[in-house]
Parts: sequence; structure tokens; C-alpha cells
Amino acid sequence: METVLLTNIKKLYENELYGSVITASSLLNTLLQNERSLATPEIEYNVLLFHANSCYQEKQYRMAIKQFNAALLMRKFMSRYKNAHLTTIESTYEHFGETETRYRLAMCHKHLGENSQAISALQALPAKGRSPKVHLLLAKLIHHSGSNSSEAILNYKEVLRECPMALEAIDALLELGVDGIEVNSLVMNASTVPKNIEWLSTWIKGHAQLYSRKHMEASKTFQSINNKTKFHQNENLITLIGKCFYYYGNSTQAQHYLETAVMLNPYNWEAIMPLAVVFEYNQKLQELEKLTAQLTNIHEFTSGHWFVLAQSFYANGKLDKAASFANKALSVNPRNVEAQLLRGKICLQIRRHKDAIYFFRSAQCIANYRFEVYKGLFHCYVGMKRAKEAQTMCALTVRYFRESPRSLVMFARTLVNSSHPNAKKSAKKVVAKALEIDEHYAPAVALMAELCHSEGETQEAIALLKKQVIIYPHYKLFTMLGDILAQEKDLNAALEYYTTALSNEPTYQRALDGVNALGKAQWSSNTKNEQDTSMTSSANQDDEWPIECDEPSVEAVELSSPAVQNDDDESDTFSDPFWQDVNAELTN
Repeated sequence: METVLLTNIKKLYENELYGSVITASSLLNTLLQNERSLATPEIEYNVLLFHANSCYQEKQYRMAIKQFNAALLMRKFMSRYKNAHLTTIESTYEHFGETETRYRLAMCHKHLGENSQAISALQALPAKGRSPKVHLLLAKLIHHSGSNSSEAILNYKEVLRECPMALEAIDALLELGVDGIEVNSLVMNASTVPKNIEWLSTWIKGHAQLYSRKHMEASKTFQSINNKTKFHQNENLITLIGKCFYYYGNSTQAQHYLETAVMLNPYNWEAIMPLAVVFEYNQKLQELEKLTAQLTNIHEFTSGHWFVLAQSFYANGKLDKAASFANKALSVNPRNVEAQLLRGKICLQIRRHKDAIYFFRSAQCIANYRFEVYKGLFHCYVGMKRAKEAQTMCALTVRYFRESPRSLVMFARTLVNSSHPNAKKSAKKVVAKALEIDEHYAPAVALMAELCHSEGETQEAIALLKKQVIIYPHYKLFTMLGDILAQEKDLNAALEYYTTALSNEPTYQRALDGVNALGKAQWSSNTKNEQDTSMTSSANQDDEWPIECDEPSVEAVELSSPAVQNDDDESDTFSDPFWQDVNAELTN
């Protein structure tokens, strides 16, 4: 009977009737337990492997783990006594060998969130017996656990030695800080280097730049592959270019490329998640709602689905629901950087600074090349009045992102809000450097206009803003122009810009206030002070989240960051040596 059952189990397994295999294997196993005279090691080993692999296919991971461990124990027994049937059994199916058995055992642990057990299962294999996919899984498990990056690097390198086109391993090595030249050499000197892969060196260079925080240079490198090779308009390339612009802070270009990537592949989460953030930055709330509606029609909810829903609620000011869905995104995938950043932003907005620090630090462990991480931590420390930590974080941000206008604008705003007159003078030089890097970076333009206006260079401020709104028509920039022109008594022009701002955003209160002020009967005598204070009123808007104050959504047009206000009991949040040292570095 046991032979007949085993023969039929084998036939069921070959026809992929795994549910039936599980039941039949259970029956045969009971038979062998009750009649030990029939239970030979080879039959028991066969039954355990059929049962374990069928449970694996049916996603019954807990039962599969039990059966795989029992099979490995039986294999150890048979190997010790040099059972002649062992080689025959393991050659019947490719995945019956020890390597594949341990790989599937590790996958079961991974699916159950038991990463340490998964690592142990794979490390039990001798190094020479590990296949490329075992090396890759082991490397990813160690990498994501953050336990031993050097061991993860060694395993990623082993993958490339046999499979030089393993782009996932290349990406991971560069993310872990391995030099791009070393990675390129490893690929080109591999045992099986494919022909005509000159583009791969450029690919490696682009990723090395991305993880070195040189996001604009990385975008140009990936664009060269897109423009000069036959990979033109490949969804992965377009996504990489879009993400580089997104990391750099150019949300207009980021939106263009990420929308294209989503058109090419509607299920590309690497593009969909940053696109949802970019829509919110660019105040494209209708597009965000459309994106959310499309995704909610999909039954299988991933971490990306939950994040897009969270981002949509956040954009509409529903912070409780946004936090709830962001938590769900993180429960599905704790390495979802966008969800970590969103939770940090929400906590920062509701003044839960310690929680915000936790989420920003978690994001930093995964993606230390993201500007939002350091800026979020900076605002947390300022909000907690921890001046020394805020100074350190601001300095680190400028040093890490030396060629980014975002870091320079953030530093300049700390100088503007300093009580030291020399610091305020240096702010204009810092903003000028930001504009040298990107003359159309809206927050830098807005800050420069503010500084020019405060120094009496009103015409320069007006000219700068007029030039910007032609290229980047944003309602806050139009409102800023209206404010300045109203102070200059050019009421008709001010009304025109306020009206233009309201045509783009009908509910923008500051523009509405400007229009109402223009209509007052005694404008010249009664509204001068009101207009003057309107230019700095945003410094007291405590309900506005400061992290976005220099993003391309032009939150910076509010003209002052609430995160760097000086309290009465603290004369200057930032000490002289701090801003002088950083300013000296920028000059050199």
C-alpha cells in the first residue's frame, strides 16, 4: 500500500495538484508511523519532501517549515550512514537537493517575517554550495536587517561573479557605499561577461551618483542612456530619471517623467509612490484623486496602495486617516521610505517631534541619500529647542548636498532668522549660490525676492518674480508679486496678480485678503501696515507644516520658516561659529 500511495503522490506532484499531495502525504505519513516496519528512510524522506514542497506552493508556510526541517534532519541521518538512495531521490527533482530545500525553508521564514531564522537556514549551507539566488537572498536579508553590511556586500559580490547582469545586486552594492569603480570592475571581470554591455558602465555610474546624493548628475547620466541607446523610453530608465528629479527637488520635471513611467506600466510602484507625492507638491489634487481612484479598483492591496491612499488623505488635510493608512503601508513593507517620510511629516505637523524623529531616522537607515530625511530631522530639533542638534543637522545637510539648491535655501533661511546682522548679510550670498545651480528653483527665487525687497531693492525683487512666473506660474508667487506691488501703490497691477493667483487657487486666503485690502476706502492711510505685516505673517502660521517650506510647491513663498523662529528666552537659535564655518565651506 505504501508503494502505491507514494507512486500516486509523485504523479499528483508532477501534475501540480499540491492540495491533493498534502492530504495524501499526511495519510502516508500516518501509515508509516503506525507501521514502522514499512518505514524506510528513503520513503520517509520522499514523503517529507513532497509534503513540504506542496505546502510551500500552497503558501502554508508554517507547515512547510516543519516538514522542511524534518526532511533536513532525515537527510542528515541518511548522509551520515551513506544511504545509497539519497542521491537518487535528490536527482529526481532539481528542488529536492539540500540547497533548494534550505532556500525554500528560508523563503518560508521570510514570508512570516522571521528574517533571523531565514538567515540561519541559508548560512548553514557551505559557501561553495550556495547558488547565486541563495547568495542574493542571504545578502538581501542581512542588508535589510542592518546587522552586518560587510557580509551582505560579500554575498552581493558573489552574485555578480556568476551573474554580472544582476542589476539588483549592483544597485544594492552601490547603496551600501561600495565605490562605483569597484563595482564596474567586478562586473567587467566576471567569468561570464556578456557582449555589448557598454551601457552598463553608465548605468553603474548613474546609480553611484544617485546614492552619493548627486541627484542632478545622476539624472543626466540616465538621460544619456535613454537618448543614446536603443533602450529609449524604457520604463525603468524613465522611472530612474523621474526619481532623480524628485530627489533633487525639481517636482515639475519629476512629474513629467514619473507620469510617463506610469503610462508605460500602470503597476510600476517605483514610479507611482513618488508621483503621488509630486502631485501633492505641485497642488495637482485632482490628478492625485484620479490616481487613487484607479488604484482602489485593484483587489490586492500592497504597501504602495496603502501609501497612495495615505498621501491622498494627507493632501486633503485628513491627517488621522493619512497616518492610519501610512501605518498599514509600513506594516506590509517596513522599508517603504515614502511611508516613513509621510509619517514623519504628519508627526511633525501635529508637533509629536519625538515620533517624527523616529520615522525620519528609520527612513535614514534605508535611504540616507534623501534630502527630506535631514530636513525633517532639522525641523524636529528646532521644534524641540535642541539648538545644538539642529545646528549639526543643518550643517550635515549642506555638506551632504553641496550642489543642491534645496540645502542652500534651508541654510539661508536659518541665516535670515538669525539675530546676528552678519549672518543675515551672508544669507543673500547663499541664495545667490543656489540660483547659480538652478536659476529657476522657485524657493530660491522667492527668498531672493524677499531679501531684495527687505533691503529696498524692490524693482529687482519684482523683476525676479515676474521672470519666474512666466516659467513657473504658481499662485503663491503671483500673490507675492501682488503684496510687493500693493506696497508700491501700484494697485491695478497688484489686483491683476491677486486675481491671477485666485484663478489658480480660488481658496488661497492670502490672495483673498490682498484683494479685500485693495478695496478698502482708506487704503493709503489704513492698510500700509497691514500689507507690510502680510509679507512676514507666515512666520506665525504654526499650523503650517514647515518641512515643505522650500519644496517646489513654493511653500517657501510664505517667506519665513516657522521652524527657525526665535523665542524670547533664546536670543539666537544658531551660534556664530556654526553659520560662519558652514558659510566658509561654501565659499571655498
